[in-house]
Amino acid sequence: MSLETKTEFGTARQMIEADGDFSRRIDDVDLVRVDLACGKRKKEGFIGVDKVATEKTDIVHDLMVFPWPFKDDEVYEFNCEHFVEHIPMTLPSGENGLIRFMEEAYRCLMPGGTIRFAAPYYTSIEAWQDPTHVRAISERTFVYFDRKAMQAADLDHYDIKTNFEAVSRIYRLHPENEAYSDERRADRKGCCCFAHRAGLAERRIVAGD
Repeated sequence: MSLETKTEFGTARQMIEADGDFSRRIDDVDLVRVDLACGKRKKEGFIGVDKVATEKTDIVHDLMVFPWPFKDDEVYEFNCEHFVEHIPMTLPSGENGLIRFMEEAYRCLMPGGTIRFAAPYYTSIEAWQDPTHVRAISERTFVYFDRKAMQAADLDHYDIKTNFEAVSRIYRLHPENEAYSDERRADRKGCCCFAHRAGLAERRIVAGD
């Protein structure tokens, strides 16, 4: 599958809407869709999970506590907006926070399932203005969760139990940036959406490890 990449204008921060370009429908199956760290803006049709009980939260659970309340291969689609930049670098267990998060999402996703992230782009001031942000997100962030890409880069000695494939990448610039040159736009990106599909044949093997 080829990677879709596009740029859009006019979407304000924290207001990323659903993008269905990467999400296929399967008829006659009750698909589980989960909005991780939903806060007060749960995506329509999704189960909202958050450690804070809001009017949109269906399951109160801290996503840094594992396992999550889902079975292996149970979830068809995860949505995760403006959360990955807050995940602690290191968990109390000593594990890397983002790696552990991605491994848990992978465990829960069915083969071919997707996880969609929205986060401030690393060149945007929004990646750095919030004192609770602990990392900046770029295209390269998710390479480490793609087994084929890791093998190609001779990095397959990393013990990361995922196999995601990037299927969609959407850059959303604030309206005031539309008039800038391409060079200046690159330095002023607002939010970026990354969609990743769980591996197919390999997915079942890794989930059983």
